[in-house]
Amino acid sequence: MDDRKLWKDYAWVNMGSQRREVIKFLSEKPLTAEALRRIINEKGSLKLSLREMSRHLTSFVKHNLAKCLNSDAPYNRLYLITNMGKKIKEKLV
Repeated sequence: MDDRKLWKDYAWVNMGSQRREVIKFLSEKPLTAEALRRIINEKGSLKLSLREMSRHLTSFVKHNLAKCLNSDAPYNRLYLITNMGKKIKEKLV
């Protein structure tokens, strides 16, 4: 893995409080945007709308920090953290 990409993505996640919360609760267990939003709203330090959650997950997929397991589905898409996401999560915690 390219260290520059790792640190660039780390900085991108760290710049946003919502992105930090999303990566903190994103797991290896597949979750829908709604399920992850509920977890963050219950256990996290801020509240996210479903629209915000979906937007962040789409960005995480583009940055290779999360993977969508059923991207062709119109609803209830499942997301999980990637190896790159795990490395950034470890550095943030």
